[in-house]
Amino acid sequence: MSNELVELEEGEIMPARRKPEEGDLDITPMIDITFLLLIFFIVTSNLQQQTAAQMPEAKNGTTVSSLDSAVITLTPSGSNGRATVYLGDGITAETMADGADLNRQEELIADYIERSFAGTIESGVPKRHLLIKADGKVTYGEVERIALAASRGGLVDTIERLYLGVQDK
Repeated sequence: MSNELVELEEGEIMPARRKPEEGDLDITPMIDITFLLLIFFIVTSNLQQQTAAQMPEAKNGTTVSSLDSAVITLTPSGSNGRATVYLGDGITAETMADGADLNRQEELIADYIERSFAGTIESGVPKRHLLIKADGKVTYGEVERIALAASRGGLVDTIERLYLGVQDK
């Protein structure tokens, strides 16, 4: 249909105009719902990286706040008997069977503990406790090695308590 003006002669009837087709879709409600869902998922999500360690069940114990604790999580890493170590700030200090890698891992752990107790990582609040959460399949020797690495560098006096994470019955 052209936009030209047409002159009508006397007695002619003008044809009915067609209604313009609705091509516009109001997406404002859809955007509102999208933002509401986004806000919901941001508020309900856990932004800290946690690992799924299957900890042994406890017979006795107490709860420990992870807010004032430096958290180290250990999971089994394979047939070499060593554990994969997850530090609370998301660093993975994975190890191999090589002795040099074990020394590097222990250095990373000592550095993480030092920064945690100084308050220079995560929430910025200095930590007071050390919480080691170990999977039930990780050997006690590995847990002991990690605890000793965490106490390296004169931090033994800084750590008020060492907690071993277990699962409630």
